[in-house]
Amino acid sequence: MLSAVILAFDAAPAGARDGAAREGIVRTLASLVEACVAGLVADAILVGPPDSGLGVIADEAGCGLVEAVDARSGLARALPGLRYPDVLALRAGHAPERGFVDELRDVHELGDRALAHVLRAAPHSLLTRLVPRFCEPVGLIAPRAAFGAAGDLAVLAKKLRAGEMTTRARRTI
Repeated sequence: MLSAVILAFDAAPAGARDGAAREGIVRTLASLVEACVAGLVADAILVGPPDSGLGVIADEAGCGLVEAVDARSGLARALPGLRYPDVLALRAGHAPERGFVDELRDVHELGDRALAHVLRAAPHSLLTRLVPRFCEPVGLIAPRAAFGAAGDLAVLAKKLRAGEMTTRARRTI
């Protein structure tokens, strides 16, 4: 089982309509329901800036809430409250595509659980279609101890030499 941490900083792209960030967070949480039903994700904590109204979303979704000024401090405060030693950190505003649950099950049950795995954004340009590794990391699956005080998923994925997941995460807004 995994514990999920949803990082709700910059959930909507610049210039998005009012309420887009909230919608992006809700869609990210909704995208994990299938993984919960499959018994892969057991609990979730929403991490975001203070006074952003995330308490209402956390209450409605039945997940925990950690308010912090940045992702690094929020992640550091959320990690001790997680129920399971393996963590899925996911940036709000992204939803894993179809096949994620099957790949997650394979990685979790058949792979080396000590090895981190990175979930990248879906390609959005010609360059990222040609070289998918250029897509930004938006999710990371790793043991809780591996996260340390890191808040940047890209830096942490590189540091941990994370394996690539074939499934991508599409932008929800």
